[in-house]
Amino acid sequence: MTLESAATPSPEVLAVLVDNHRRFLSFLQGRVGSREEAEDILQAAMVKGIEKGDDIRDDTSVVAWFFRLLRSAL
Repeated sequence: MTLESAATPSPEVLAVLVDNHRRFLSFLQGRVGSREEAEDILQAAMVKGIEKGDDIRDDTSVVAWFFRLLRSAL
């Protein structure tokens, strides 16, 4: 990844991540039991999601892809 591509995340992926922030946080908080820990995990996953968002295949839902990323972060 180049610095240029890191600075300009996919607008579609970014919009989906922002729109579903509460949903993702709730999922994580239910798994780890702590809001603070869930926020830390989500923040790291958001960075990774923004960096890797352009790798999503056309037939993959961004939300489903990000939930897989979150599960792997636990």
